[in-house]
Amino acid sequence: MIFSVVLTLLALSFMVVVHELGHMLTAKRFGALVHEFSVGMGPKLFSVKKGETAYTLRLLPIGGYVSMEGEQGDSDNPRAFGNLAWWKRLVVLAAGAVINVAVGWALFAVINCFEPIVPAVVDYVPEQYEGSVFKAGDELLRVNGSAVHTRNDVSMSVSMAEDDVIDVLVRRGGERLPLRARLYKTDYGPLLGVVFKPIENPSVFTSARYALYDTAYVVKAVVFAVRDLIVGRQSVDSLSGPVEIVSVVDTVAESGAKNTWLILMDIFALIAVNLGVFNLLPVPGLDGGQMLFVIIEKITGKKIKPEVAGTINLVFFALLAVLAAYVTFGDVMGIINK
Repeated sequence: MIFSVVLTLLALSFMVVVHELGHMLTAKRFGALVHEFSVGMGPKLFSVKKGETAYTLRLLPIGGYVSMEGEQGDSDNPRAFGNLAWWKRLVVLAAGAVINVAVGWALFAVINCFEPIVPAVVDYVPEQYEGSVFKAGDELLRVNGSAVHTRNDVSMSVSMAEDDVIDVLVRRGGERLPLRARLYKTDYGPLLGVVFKPIENPSVFTSARYALYDTAYVVKAVVFAVRDLIVGRQSVDSLSGPVEIVSVVDTVAESGAKNTWLILMDIFALIAVNLGVFNLLPVPGLDGGQMLFVIIEKITGKKIKPEVAGTINLVFFALLAVLAAYVTFGDVMGIINK
C-alpha cells in the first residue's frame, strides 16, 4: 500500500507540475512577468533565481503553482498578466489543461506500442449473431451519426443508443454503405454482435495516431459524465478521488499481472486527460472559470473588479473543496465496507 500511495502521489504531483509549467511557459512566451514557479507546497526547502523568476522546491510533494504579476488583481505593470491581450490570457489559462491532455496522449501512445490496438474493423461475426448485417472486413465509420475509430468508440455509441436498431455507416470494398443494425441485449448491456480485428505489433506512427483516438474517447467520456451529473442521470456518489485511485493502483500492483506497468500507465493516462478536461470547465475557481471571466470582459468591454472575481472564485473553490471532501469520504467508506 505504501508503494501505491507514493506512486499515486508522485503521479498526481507530476500532472499538477506540468500543468503549472504550461501556464508559466506560455506566460513567459507572451512577455508576462513570472515571479515564482514552485514545485510542491508548504515551507520552502530551497530556491534558485534565474533571471526574474524564482524556481522553488517546497516540502510537501502535492503539486505546485505559478505566481505571476497582476494575477490576483490590478497592476500598473505593463507586463502584468491582467494587462495581456485577452486572447493571450486565454492561451495562458488553457495551456495547463492542454499539457495534461498531451501527457495523457503520450502515455496512450506508449501503451499502444506494447498492446494490440483494436480499430473499428470487423474481424468476424460470431455464430450466435449470424443474422447480423455486418461482414468481415467492414470498417465502421459512424454509429448513430457519431464518428468511430476504435472498439471503445463503438461501445460508447452503442451504450448511448435509445433504440434496439441503430444506423451504421461502414466502408465495404472501398465503398461507403449505410446499414441498419440490430443490437443484441445481454447482461452486460447492448452489443453490436461482432468481433473487431486487432492490430498486432503496431508501428510507432500507428500507436501515436490511435492514441489521439483514445484521448478523444476519454475527453468525450468526461464531457458526457459531467452532462449526466448536471441533468441528474448520474449521482455525485459515482465520482472517485485520490483515495479510490490509490486503492485501484494498489489492486493492480498486487495483481502480479505481466502487464502491470501498462495498466498503471493507462490509469494515469485517464487521470491526466480527466484533469485537463475538468480544469477547462467554465466554473469559477478552475482555469475554465477564469477563461469565462476573460470572455465576459471581452464581450462587455468592462473588466470584472478583482474583489468581485476574487469573491466568486473563493466561493466556488470552497464548494469544490466540499465536493472533494465528500468524494474522499465516500471513497474511504467504500474501502471500509468492501
